[in-house]
Amino acid sequence: MKAGRPVTSGSRRASRVKRSRSARRAPRRWLRLGLLAAAIAGVMALGGYSTLKTFFISQLVGIAVVGEGTVEEVIDGRGFVIRHETVLRSPVSGTVTLAAADGVRARTDTVVAELSDTVEKSRAEERVAQLEADLAAFNASHAAAEETLNQTALQAQAETQAKTDQLRTACLEADLAAMERLTAELDALVLSLAETRGELDTIREDRASLEASLATARAALAQSVFRVTAPHAGTVSYRLDGLEEILTPAAAASFTTKELLTVSHRGAVVVDQSRLQAGDPVAKIVGDDEVYVAVIVTNGEADLLSSQPDVSLRFEGFDGRRETVAALYRVGERENNGYCLVTYLAAELLDGMVSQRQVDTTIIVHRYTGTVIPRKALVHRGGLDGVFVVQGVVCRFQPVTVLGGNREDCVVEGVAPQTQVITTPWLVDEGTRIGLREGARGLA
Repeated sequence: MKAGRPVTSGSRRASRVKRSRSARRAPRRWLRLGLLAAAIAGVMALGGYSTLKTFFISQLVGIAVVGEGTVEEVIDGRGFVIRHETVLRSPVSGTVTLAAADGVRARTDTVVAELSDTVEKSRAEERVAQLEADLAAFNASHAAAEETLNQTALQAQAETQAKTDQLRTACLEADLAAMERLTAELDALVLSLAETRGELDTIREDRASLEASLATARAALAQSVFRVTAPHAGTVSYRLDGLEEILTPAAAASFTTKELLTVSHRGAVVVDQSRLQAGDPVAKIVGDDEVYVAVIVTNGEADLLSSQPDVSLRFEGFDGRRETVAALYRVGERENNGYCLVTYLAAELLDGMVSQRQVDTTIIVHRYTGTVIPRKALVHRGGLDGVFVVQGVVCRFQPVTVLGGNREDCVVEGVAPQTQVITTPWLVDEGTRIGLREGARGLA
């Protein structure tokens, strides 16, 4: 920097550059404004104010082509599934073995789980295994001997019968020598047969003793395992949320919406080979005879629902089927917080109802089928409901009968499918020209 040169000279130069650039841009801005003014003047020259109005309306107007469809009138709320549930508890402290798959159907007395003390069961299993091995070894080591003794006994018995017949003949013939010889031979055969049968009896008694010991051990093992069975038919679930014995059909009516959302509970998921204490929940059986759904809605929505005895319920969070019909069961008290509990009796138990307690619920109050129009296209004119339809390039008011709908769409009679209707009716009136070319479409 040269001595004596002002330190602000850089700032001044920058200021000059900015003014110079602004000066260069100014003609372009005035040129655009001039072109726009020229365009407006051209439009005015061609048709005056009406042409200019038509031009702007054609840029702003919304048009929809209506068609056939279904519109649902719905109310959304937080739902609580209330089931007939029986909690099965552990009779002893021990290790659980699950005997069924979660979510399967079970009959009455179906084994759901088995519980046993780990140490006691292990000892009983070892005793049974040892006795089974001893019995198998005994049978293997005595099989050949037992077979030989059986054959010897049969042969001795046959010979004894033959000698007895010969002795009888000798007696008839009074052959004293033969009688003496045959008597001695019979005595030897009888003694030999008795010895053979004695050895067979010893083997059989030893086997019977081992078998009796094994039966006793097996009985002890069976007594160390406690079976948990289903008291009635239903769906097995090992996922418990702690509300099974609190949120029952009888007790649900006593809850307010706040209490229902904040009720204290402790859930549990029972897995195979987990350790349980006596009295702990093992599983639950969900009956399929009745299932209720309590839905939290506003007091105003409750007023509407109280006059609708039959609805459909849809559960977006379910796998598989998500919808069922339901009958109004109870409308609770209107609460100061602005909400109310409306309870329905569902016609069936959907798969998702077994595993889920809280679920986003859609109450389908009505379904309307017919010509669907956007609700924003609907106007009230001269005591009539109607829409503005496009005929050529001109808007015409068309009276309609509203069958029903929701906030977005409604179903009407009086307008044919494929008709173009104005969705911004506040921009037009009877006879308004919108200046659309044939086949053109605005935005709905």
